[in-house]
Amino acid sequence: MTEKRAISLPDEDAAWLDEKVRAGEVQSFSAGLAELIAAARRREAWLTREAEAFGEPMPDDPDRENYWAARLRRSTAEVLSDNAHDAT
Repeated sequence: MTEKRAISLPDEDAAWLDEKVRAGEVQSFSAGLAELIAAARRREAWLTREAEAFGEPMPDDPDRENYWAARLRRSTAEVLSDNAHDAT
């Protein structure tokens, strides 16, 4: 089931999505919005799972997200080394 809604977007956002449609990256403006909403919902669910797993929410700041992404790519040896250093 779908529901029709009238929405307003900033010109630059509407133009960006129009270009995605012209380039064939999404089937339609509505399909593009649906993809964006689905991605935002997946991200929100992921943040919730991370908060439950680690006891605190993941940062919603791009700089901090980049920091954590880099940190999570480290090897186990690097993590253990850092943890040992922090314990002293």
